[in-house]
Amino acid sequence: MFFFMFFLMFVSLTSVSIHLWVNHRGNRLIFWASLVILCAGLAGLQIFLEKGWVPYATDQALNVTVIRASMIVTALLNMFINTFPYYGMLLFYLIYNGMYTYQKWIPVLASIPPVLTLLFYTDLMANRVDNGFVAAWGLCYVCLTASLAVRPIIQANDFKERVSHVSIAFVFLIPLITLNMYHFSSSPVSDQLMTLIPYISITSLLLITIFYLRDAFLGVRRKSIHTVHVGTGLIHHSLKNSIGKIKLNALNIRKNIQVGQYEKIEAYVENLLHTHESMMAMMAKVSYATSDKLASKQEMQDISAILDEVLESIEALPKIRVEKQYVPTFLFLDRILIAECLQNICNNAVEAMRENGSLYIALEKQAQKVLLTIRDTGCGMNSIQLQNIFEPFYSTKYRSGKHFGLGMYQVKKVIEAHRGKVEVRSTPNKGTVIVLTFPAKG
Repeated sequence: MFFFMFFLMFVSLTSVSIHLWVNHRGNRLIFWASLVILCAGLAGLQIFLEKGWVPYATDQALNVTVIRASMIVTALLNMFINTFPYYGMLLFYLIYNGMYTYQKWIPVLASIPPVLTLLFYTDLMANRVDNGFVAAWGLCYVCLTASLAVRPIIQANDFKERVSHVSIAFVFLIPLITLNMYHFSSSPVSDQLMTLIPYISITSLLLITIFYLRDAFLGVRRKSIHTVHVGTGLIHHSLKNSIGKIKLNALNIRKNIQVGQYEKIEAYVENLLHTHESMMAMMAKVSYATSDKLASKQEMQDISAILDEVLESIEALPKIRVEKQYVPTFLFLDRILIAECLQNICNNAVEAMRENGSLYIALEKQAQKVLLTIRDTGCGMNSIQLQNIFEPFYSTKYRSGKHFGLGMYQVKKVIEAHRGKVEVRSTPNKGTVIVLTFPAKG
């Protein structure tokens, strides 16, 4: 039973981590969460190898090379599972709190204790890690991670959001605290804690699975099901409103014919034609945005001129201050597609600022690339919203016939069609920064 639980822990957690990573690539929260889950799964493999396979292979006098390779793999896994959870969970919660790891020195600085453990406090040949050293710096990491876990719980504005933060903290912190207790414990107690580890890990896995199936795990959605559900829901809502208008105008036309007031019919006919045009435009927008193929006609264009055209309508708003910092910069672009992207980003910024704030736009030309930075002073986004911003039909705004949650999804598609990339940074109540990167040469 002992070995079975650890083997089950290995198979189940590893499978879930791979599933999350494959289905939500590009989501940095999921990336670090899946690594931590994978580490827990590998702990099951390590115990299975150390307590089961290696003794068995030694007793059966199997091939020496096989035994030695098994011992090295076991030792490497032992070092990894005793150090990485502290590091991975700290970076996960830094991202979760919006304290992003774009500054390379943060993950490098956080990796110093694990690296020191590997270099000076690990004996791979003897399969031994200095638990005392790991326990000391691990406790510091647990305290930092716990404070980062409590922070969003305190700052949450509603009960549902607070429950979500508490659930995530419970899923990840309990196994981490158990690991630190294991490192501090003497041999009899540590052996007892070891028997609890698979039960704690599998319980966390069950909670993750429940949250995921309810679309409540770190804001991620089961794409194939959720995208269809939300997309069809939005289209149904818009079509229902339009059909209601058609019925109302048709009834008014019938009423006016019955009473002989033919002069009023023309207005209702115009309403019908306008509703038809709106429905066709809505369907075309959804079809265009969700199309797998994006045809772009790229020619040498001055992106500063495109920016000037886009910002002309924004500058007319009385309470929006537009700051420009760019000069003529020529790139291979599809003028229409890039103009649509920039217009969408700027419109989002204006809505986030509620038409009162500052919009900063800058172009920076480097050796191999051109960076276009658009920064606003709007309401910003939390980490969950930020990680899902490029999901189709995901929106932080009220969804309507105008807001389908396809804007940033389309932006990403267009920029990638230009062999560029989109980077978004945002902090609640402080604003959002979007950086578009284009290759300097077409």
